[in-house]
Amino acid sequence: MMSKVRTMAASALATFAVATPALAHHALGGRQPIDFGEGFFSGLAHPIINFDHFAFIVAVGVFAAVTQASKLQPAWFVGGTILGCLLMLNGVVIPFNGWLVHAAVLALGLALALGKRRMRFLDTGAFLLAGLLHGSLYAQAIVGSVSVSIGGYLLGFAIIQTIVATGAMFAAYMLWRGDQLYANARVVGGVVAGVGLTVMAQAGVAAMFPSL
Repeated sequence: MMSKVRTMAASALATFAVATPALAHHALGGRQPIDFGEGFFSGLAHPIINFDHFAFIVAVGVFAAVTQASKLQPAWFVGGTILGCLLMLNGVVIPFNGWLVHAAVLALGLALALGKRRMRFLDTGAFLLAGLLHGSLYAQAIVGSVSVSIGGYLLGFAIIQTIVATGAMFAAYMLWRGDQLYANARVVGGVVAGVGLTVMAQAGVAAMFPSL
């Protein structure tokens, strides 16, 4: 029964990952927010409708649970996204950022799938760096907007990421015990790694055949 649930969940997540790019970065139908409310709504939506981001945020929470890290661990990633967004809005461009984000999703998924159980100091730094990469991509949806909408946008995506990451962490703590935690985390990692590979393949096809 549990294996069927895992298979169904993985299939649903993979299907959603393929369908999501059409929605990514366009919570307001492709236009930029013009006030705080629209900025806030766009910020709430962006990490959810872009499954590349969403899968990584969930994995951050599960990784924190598996490695028995501080419950504040996801805050490093969220803080990194805010910093990355602000840097991009101030003209700091990260080369090949999209590809680096896809690679980060794949790497974290593989870390979970391969059974990583310890949190080291460098892992905290990696979360912060990954946050910078994701945040820089978030900024692309709001470049040129007025300051008040940018404030709403930052608040929105900070809130939703914190909810998703800490929710995933506490759900893993409460629902999965002992070896079950590690087994299920490996399944989650496999799905997340699959998402990373999928979006990398989609980006590669788009780069080679831009007219498609």
